Amino acid sequence: MAAMPLARVWFAAVFTLALGCSKSPSEPEAPASGPTLVSVEPLHWTVPSAWSGSEFMKGGQKKALYKVPPAGADKEEAELTVAFFGTGAEGDAQKRIPEAFGRFDGDVGAHAVRETFDVNTFKVEVVDVAGTYKIDLSPEVGPKKRSPVQMVKPTYRMLVAAVKTPDRGTWYFKLIGPDETVQAARSGFHTLLTSVR
Repeated sequence: MAAMPLARVWFAAVFTLALGCSKSPSEPEAPASGPTLVSVEPLHWTVPSAWSGSEFMKGGQKKALYKVPPAGADKEEAELTVAFFGTGAEGDAQKRIPEAFGRFDGDVGAHAVRETFDVNTFKVEVVDVAGTYKIDLSPEVGPKKRSPVQMVKPTYRMLVAAVKTPDRGTWYFKLIGPDETVQAARSGFHTLLTSVR
């Protein structure tokens, strides 16, 4: 009798083992463990034609990033970021807006100018602050999570808008940069916000 090729012996052993270990059709599958991720339909908006950037970046809380060209005597561009922190407490405007103030020297929130208006079924809150802005150049350390190396930007301005939706959480639009550039972009920022859908 001829010997069976080694490959056939291996296949027969694996096939027999697989049959012996298979579950019967009536055995229920175990429920999946871990947190359930809830997805929401993203917001959409219209961006001024002079602004460049990308929408719906993959992963993370930052959903879009745009560059706003310098205006007047400013040499630097401004930046608009769009962020979403989920539908739970992490997205609460009472938490997120004051956090944005933390990059400025002093208590800029005490002098913030606030505006609210409605867009479709959304409530929009816009906060305007100005002052000396700090950009981290090294990792944050210590209990207060501060970077030991920072770039200081005087005469900066920030417009941050919280767009509160009935069923898609709160979305944040933050325009920050040199004062004159942000002031010049104010109309475009407002137009973008009124286009949100």
